[in-house]
Amino acid sequence: MGRQSIEKERIKDPIKRERWIDELLPHFIQRGIKDVPIDEVISILGKSKATIYKHFESHHEIVSLVTARKLNDLKHFAPILSDNSKSYQDRYMLAVAYISKHLGDISNVFLSDLKEAYPDLWNLVNSFKLMALSELRTFYVNGIQEGTFADIDPDLMVLSDELFFDVLTNAEYLTSKGLNLQVAFESYFKMRFHGILKRN
Repeated sequence: MGRQSIEKERIKDPIKRERWIDELLPHFIQRGIKDVPIDEVISILGKSKATIYKHFESHHEIVSLVTARKLNDLKHFAPILSDNSKSYQDRYMLAVAYISKHLGDISNVFLSDLKEAYPDLWNLVNSFKLMALSELRTFYVNGIQEGTFADIDPDLMVLSDELFFDVLTNAEYLTSKGLNLQVAFESYFKMRFHGILKRN
């Protein structure tokens, strides 16, 4: 009965929810999920617990919306890759720069907390990975057909990217190597695009 009365009072104002998620996002992705429990959410937003629960069902829903917001920002690399008004080289470099910029504020602890405490939300990360790999495969195939990229099996190229993405989302590994998402990502795609041989 109590649960039903709370449901009736829930407002879920989309404008307020969006504004509050914008405000909460940097705290979660920089400090991690465990460091921003519901009491900290209340403190950050300067609202009462009752007010928060009129707009959000739970801490889990807040984390879900924060994660979805960040992944939504990241997915905008896809239109950059498919922009036929630019060369393949420019598209590739711009897409890498775009993703790198949006990875810069994601901490290893956020990744670790998300994977450990919210495995259902980790599926959002995996869905993003599959989407990104599909976009990259299309880009590689088209680049090979246009004669811009070397004639390398695109499935092997995508497999290489997939294995790297698995490393990229392994917070323990990144931390052990003194890396963060942005540095690891930039290093990989610099190697991918320019190779490992020094140029005179």
